[in-house]
Amino acid sequence: MFEKIEFINLSFEYEGRKILDNFNLQIKRGEKIAIVGSSGEGKTTLIRLMLRFISPHSGKILVNEKPISEFENWYKMLGVLSQKAHIFNRSLRENLLIANPRASDKEMYEALEKAGLKKFMQTRNLDTILGNEGGFTSGGERTRIALARLLLRKPEIVILDEPLEGVDKLVEKEVIENIRDFVKDKTLILISHRFSILSLTEEFAVLENGKIIEKGKYHEHSEDSLLKQFFKAEQELTEKFRKDDVV
Repeated sequence: MFEKIEFINLSFEYEGRKILDNFNLQIKRGEKIAIVGSSGEGKTTLIRLMLRFISPHSGKILVNEKPISEFENWYKMLGVLSQKAHIFNRSLRENLLIANPRASDKEMYEALEKAGLKKFMQTRNLDTILGNEGGFTSGGERTRIALARLLLRKPEIVILDEPLEGVDKLVEKEVIENIRDFVKDKTLILISHRFSILSLTEEFAVLENGKIIEKGKYHEHSEDSLLKQFFKAEQELTEKFRKDDVV
């Protein structure tokens, strides 16, 4: 059972530039935290380190006080929805069963509906072929299929990296509420620039220059904190896009 993950004095460089610099953070079981900051600050790099796609140049990652490389069943505990969801040139059914080979048709249809694909399924079924890299679907549909796959997996730790990428505004609210219900008893690590989905988390960590410089609940921060500046900027950007859509 997952209890906590610790990032201790973690550093990572790419092409001579420090992406993470003496990074420290602890996330405990059941916590729901958003890691926010400008583009290029190392948020996605952090997730790649958690998934062990890359290794830190210094420092360590501990899971339940053991080095992550020695922790058994680490991948079984994780459920990840990244910006670029990989869809196989197979049927929708086969793409979903990757997450849970024992899932029934009913469970798959329920996951697809919760992922905001009710309309999509009106003209398709579980045997629909999705095409190479999901070429027979739109970007938003691919993201939601990957979300349905995550829902079927039922992991202890949920990692969401820009999970609403390409998702239509018309179904965004419904998808967010379904994700909220899904993660209520799980540990959640969220990375997103989309203001609306940040409400899924209870705590925020602001990443700047490769370090966490502010951490805590929103109401605990002063009005001139970087966290509230970030929120204000995101809110203004969201409102601008809404006005542009109306025009």
